[in-house]
Amino acid sequence: MSRKFKTSKKKRTNYIYYGEGSSKTVLIPGEDGVTEAIIETLHSLDDEEVDNNRRETRRHSSFDDLNDKAETLTDPDGDVEDRIISKLERERAKATVDEAVSTLKPKEQNIIKWLYLSDKPLTQAEVGKRLGMAEDSVKKSAFRIRAKLREILQGKI
Repeated sequence: MSRKFKTSKKKRTNYIYYGEGSSKTVLIPGEDGVTEAIIETLHSLDDEEVDNNRRETRRHSSFDDLNDKAETLTDPDGDVEDRIISKLERERAKATVDEAVSTLKPKEQNIIKWLYLSDKPLTQAEVGKRLGMAEDSVKKSAFRIRAKLREILQGKI
């Protein structure tokens, strides 16, 4: 079971394993050879898992997924005019983003499209494999490209 939240600093005096169903095991320092260092290490590993899960979730969220979620939250009986205006604004924003992406170098366009703009975004490792780059290089390139796009889009959206 993966954790979604970090344990608060005040509650890190022991460690709780949650098993299948409703079973749980509590580790307390001083019992069964458990030390405070072990408890601290377990919480540290959980923190890393939470951070990694957040990164992966963010990385795999595409613009279309976000638009789909936004459309499900709209009032189906809402004003037709508002829906048309919203749709036109989304189309204009997408066109503006597409125009900004088209100003990038082909390799940069591929990185952005594969990571963020495709229906099924790729991981940084998959993009790296396609381009013959290390995953870390893809990460750094994506950061620089996003900064470049922010600069291009500033004032347009």
